[in-house]
Amino acid sequence: MSKELKTGREEKKTKYTAPIADIYETESEYIITMDMPGVDKNGIEITLDNNELSIMGTLENPMETENLKHAEYRLYDYRRTFRVGDDINGNSINAVMEDGVLTLNLPKKDEVKPRKIEITVA
Repeated sequence: MSKELKTGREEKKTKYTAPIADIYETESEYIITMDMPGVDKNGIEITLDNNELSIMGTLENPMETENLKHAEYRLYDYRRTFRVGDDINGNSINAVMEDGVLTLNLPKKDEVKPRKIEITVA
């Protein structure tokens, strides 16, 4: 499903689609993987603002449609937003783009990570 985005006063309409994402949780972090074919690392913008993680991906070489007679497959720019909790250490988020798959690592704050409590003898 694609949507059209009007940006400010611009007349240009940008089509985008929400990339498919998988989200994993470990004891120390959340991991998000997203398929974004056609996008390289220079075409990705990731922001975290007020617990809202926004990912935008712009295609490196958009499909030429001027002389296109028939198409069953199209690529659009990508846009996806996630609401994240207060347990995320926003200063330590990292991202890797490899073979059209974006992987985000969102480390948890130390105070929410499980910890082992030592028992002492009195």
